Amino acid sequence: MQLEDSMKTHLVAYEYGSGAAWGYIVAESREAIAAQVPEVEIHDRPPTWMTDDDVAVVREHATVEVGNDAVERILEGKKLQAIASA
Repeated sequence: MQLEDSMKTHLVAYEYGSGAAWGYIVAESREAIAAQVPEVEIHDRPPTWMTDDDVAVVREHATVEVGNDAVERILEGKKLQAIASA
């Protein structure tokens, strides 16, 4: 089995007080995310308010690999999402 085969995307939210930044983190497991990026909340599915188009934009602009800088990259993706929807 190749490493890429064991990786999955996991929907996450980073709450920052006045809102949340949504993204997808590529990792082997939820546990790997929790260990390296404990400040995000991991979701099994998008919230009911999130449309298919919203999910597509998040996937396109805020899919990052697991790592200590994942939150910063998701926040950067949030800026790109805002530009894309403007």
